[in-house]
Amino acid sequence: MNYHRILVFGAHPDDEQTMAGTMAKLADNGVEVYVAIYTDGREGYPEPWMKDRIVEMRRAEGEAGDRVLGVKERYRFDRPDMGLVNDAETLKETMRLIRRIRPDAVFNHGPHDRNRDHLTTCALVLEAVWQGGEPVCAELGEPWDTPHLFYYKGVADREPDLLHDITGYAHKFLESRATQISQHTLFKMTAEDFAREVARIKAENAPATERFWLTGRTPLLGFPDIAR
Repeated sequence: MNYHRILVFGAHPDDEQTMAGTMAKLADNGVEVYVAIYTDGREGYPEPWMKDRIVEMRRAEGEAGDRVLGVKERYRFDRPDMGLVNDAETLKETMRLIRRIRPDAVFNHGPHDRNRDHLTTCALVLEAVWQGGEPVCAELGEPWDTPHLFYYKGVADREPDLLHDITGYAHKFLESRATQISQHTLFKMTAEDFAREVARIKAENAPATERFWLTGRTPLLGFPDIAR
């Protein structure tokens, strides 16, 4: 099958950028790329003066990153950072989103992580993809059985099942990271560092891949043909 729409879930603003090269490549080839972020990033402030502004900053940074990667729409659950809960309300909101977008593939955090929000995201998305395809909760929209479900990070017990070719798009990871100005301290890079590395990667244009893991319900050996 061809991919026409994908939906990438992240616990925090910028988590989705782990697969930036794939997102940008698919978007350039006509695939609609949607991003859904569970928390508002309110705890991600490295300086005290940022505390009252960090949510607004990270929202703007997320939108800037979307422009770099060609994201069609960003959905925000706006749950508190470090406080994401796997409750019925959030599960149903996730199911409603999946049924509205009707993605050909969903990309999720993996089950091996020390961050509580990452682990909760993994559990929420796994159940929502399943329940979203069942004849339940009719008020949330027509059921949608998502064909493919991948992990794009957070798998520690096995090698990746897929190495997706992102040659020509490898620089998109750092280019999108550069837009996350409030997080540069965490990334241990300055704006100048990002610009220099992006230029170097683009100039070298070396072969590059991104890693993905199957969830057990997606029996395939490679990405389907990209919709054109």
